Amino acid sequence: MKKTVLMTVLFLICVVTSYGQYNGECWVVSSGDIVYKLHANGNADPNVIGDLKNASTVAVNPTNGVVWIAISAGGVFRYDPAAGTFDATPTIKSPTGISINPVDGTAWIAGLDGVRKISADGKQVMAQIIPPDGPSNQDSGRFNVVVNPKDGSVWMTDGKGPIARYDENGNLLANAPPLKEPKGGLSVDYQGNVWIADTQDDTLVRYSPTGQQLVKLDNIKSPVSPSVNPKDGTVWVATNNSTLINLSATGNKITEFEVGMAIVAVTFSPADGGIWIADMLGETFTGMVSKWTSKGQVLFKNAIPQPSTVSIGFWEGN
Repeated sequence: MKKTVLMTVLFLICVVTSYGQYNGECWVVSSGDIVYKLHANGNADPNVIGDLKNASTVAVNPTNGVVWIAISAGGVFRYDPAAGTFDATPTIKSPTGISINPVDGTAWIAGLDGVRKISADGKQVMAQIIPPDGPSNQDSGRFNVVVNPKDGSVWMTDGKGPIARYDENGNLLANAPPLKEPKGGLSVDYQGNVWIADTQDDTLVRYSPTGQQLVKLDNIKSPVSPSVNPKDGTVWVATNNSTLINLSATGNKITEFEVGMAIVAVTFSPADGGIWIADMLGETFTGMVSKWTSKGQVLFKNAIPQPSTVSIGFWEGN
């Protein structure tokens, strides 16, 4: 990203109060060039992070409000509202996934050449996980990662099939049975169990911290973006582009209801039990972000153009 673009971005950013505490807000990447903050009532903050180029995802550290943004063609940027800084982090090739550890502020970032752990200040690489068969040169969505803040361990998926868990220093802890193409997202609970979606193979799997397969469902149509309740292991996942399903930790269906037309991201909020949905089409056919209760009641809808990420800043602490 050029310096002139960065200056424009900084001009468009306004420091928002109440950072460091989750107040029901959600961060959204829209159209690949704008990051919105939606308040608990669904209204978009008038101040945006804009003039981005091919933004793929965003994540916020709930303990201090620092926002991390992945730009698929330009690396990862760290915006600190308290300091008013917007800085590039160590080079990550075509980053597409970010997972923040609120305990120490570090960020695990997936890119073309594997996964790296970046220091809380965004200045250095603290650990890296490079796949055994080497990096990818074409598939920027091949790798993904999620961190468990309770112990700092991470699960990493490789779109070619392999799935593994690593410690906070990037050392291998366990391998799990591979999937055909695990690119549909992953989500971990506080005990270290992980839900992983294989959208193309209509498969949703839950693994234990040791890599044991606990649940395998092969009748979930096009599952995408599993979002776990970290307290009990239940999971919300979108299926068939339009339906939201809630499953128990053992894979039994609790409830399901229609929520959209082209769902690409789901985020469960443990604070209030609500579910945020990013729908690339929505009622306007141009994109929508909505929030629903666990009973299937819509709380609000906001016509956000082509939303690709919904990320909350909830963290209950140790």
